This record gives sequence, structure tokens and C-alpha cells, in this order.
Amino acid sequence: EQVEIELETKSDFGRIAAQTAKQVVTQRIREAERDMLFTEFKDKENQIINGTIQQIEAGNVIIDLGKINGIMPPSEQIQNEKYYSGLRTKVYIKSVEETSRGPKILVSRSAAGLVQWLFENEVPEIAAGAVEIKDIAREAGSRSKVSVFTTQEGLDPVGSCVGQRGT
Repeated sequence: EQVEIELETKSDFGRIAAQTAKQVVTQRIREAERDMLFTEFKDKENQIINGTIQQIEAGNVIIDLGKINGIMPPSEQIQNEKYYSGLRTKVYIKSVEETSRGPKILVSRSAAGLVQWLFENEVPEIAAGAVEIKDIAREAGSRSKVSVFTTQEGLDPVGSCVGQRGT
């Protein structure tokens, strides 16, 4: 929206003063936008988000997360997975850092947190707190091992995570 408020001034502003004021206002708006992006993605840390691969640059995969780009270094990529521009993929937001150039978002496809987030959102017993994930060991792209535990009698923690007949 636009709000117009007339200010009474005793003298006219010069061209340089008006330009300086415009630059200050523009800079503050950019800083506010950066802060909003940082807080938005800081809240999404340790979660999965959909993104589109924008480009591959020196081994790093740049992923468009909507309002900002995330970086997936080679150490966070799955070895046998092929990445190309335009590919839509789910990534795990590993860390969000504030830098002088704005927020830096590190994303991963190989983190153990990716498997944990999927289990927490797909297995009702884990979401309800009846089954607890103790540890995850992962060889990204080949296998993952998840250690689960429960204190409820009569509840099979492994069976609840594996599903009916291993599905």
C-alpha cells in the first residue's frame, strides 16, 4: 500500500541530499528483507524442503528454494545420484548462517537428519512419541540403519517402522 504524508520543510532539499536519503531507505529495506529470509529459513533448519536445481558450479549444486538459493557441496551429495538443471528434489536444510552478503543456506541429500525427518513424518508411532529413534547410521545412496526404542509393552518398535510385510 502507499501512504502519503506531507511534511513541512523550511528549505528545499538538494539533489545530493535526496539521493542520499533514497540510498539509506533502500539499504534499510534490503537489510530488513535479509533478516526476514534468515529468520524464515532458520525456523526451517533440520527440515526437508522442496527445491529445484538451478546450476552445478565447481562441484557445488545450487538449489533454488523459492526466495533464496541453497548450496549443496560435494560432501553433502549422494555419490551415485546425477544432478542436472531443472530437477526438482527434496533437500534437508542442514544449517543457516548469517553472512555480510545475506543468509547462507547449506543443504544436504546425504545427512542422517534426512532419514530421521522422513521417519518422524511417515511413521505414526514415532510422530506420537511411542517409538523413539536412538541413532541413525547412513551410507547415502546404498543403505541406512536406524536404531529404535520403546518403553511401551506390547509395541514392536522395529515392526512399527518397517511396516506390514516389510513395506
